[in-house]
Amino acid sequence: MPALARGVDSARSRHETLGAVKPSLSSFGRVSVAVVSAFLASVPGCKGDDDTTDGQAGATMCTSSGGPVEDGAVDLHCTDSAGEPIIQRVGACQTDVPEGTAGAAGAGGGAGAGAEEEEFGILTSHQGADDDCKYDVSFTNTCVEQNRPVTFTVKLTTRATGKPATGARPYFPEIYLADDPSHISPSFEIKAPEKPSGSYAIGPIVFDRSGRWVVRFHFYETCSDVPPDSPHGHVAFYIDVP
Repeated sequence: MPALARGVDSARSRHETLGAVKPSLSSFGRVSVAVVSAFLASVPGCKGDDDTTDGQAGATMCTSSGGPVEDGAVDLHCTDSAGEPIIQRVGACQTDVPEGTAGAAGAGGGAGAGAEEEEFGILTSHQGADDDCKYDVSFTNTCVEQNRPVTFTVKLTTRATGKPATGARPYFPEIYLADDPSHISPSFEIKAPEKPSGSYAIGPIVFDRSGRWVVRFHFYETCSDVPPDSPHGHVAFYIDVP
């Protein structure tokens, strides 16, 4: 075979070989794009929050610093003078107990018959004991921003037993501006499904102004708050809204 013919055949052979590998190169490119896309999707966007988006297509990543006030203060309202924990036993739910009943005082220092309405503290943390030392309460939250619906996932544990406090039905939290208690949150149809036991997803809650807010959770609210061992409990936390 002439040298020119052999050269043409050799070039054709190389061209066919290169053409045969094109699908492999294309597949590699698709795999690379998929790997990069998966990596980018895994990058978190909201520091310290449960959710990084609103859960809707095209939602904006959370970049705010809003949430519970963490100033390092130690809450001692459920600690006695000897440094031992104060634990209030939880009894049966009673729904019709007259105000001023003798002995109606909580473990954390309540009021007896004829006393003035009790003042409750507000915690600067994402966890703490309730006002009457019946429960340990902790929570996480979705992104806290002005006019953005927020869900608080609250974990409730009975201090006397260490077991989850089930059936608390915390549907009606108090939510108001710290420096203007008359301004309450325009939140409607708040729900609080329980799953798993003793864990409640409370929301949606809307903060319509920036500033420091108070969120007070109420548990077993259908029970009277008068008996010291009533299941009814409450605890408040400061929440900053940028």
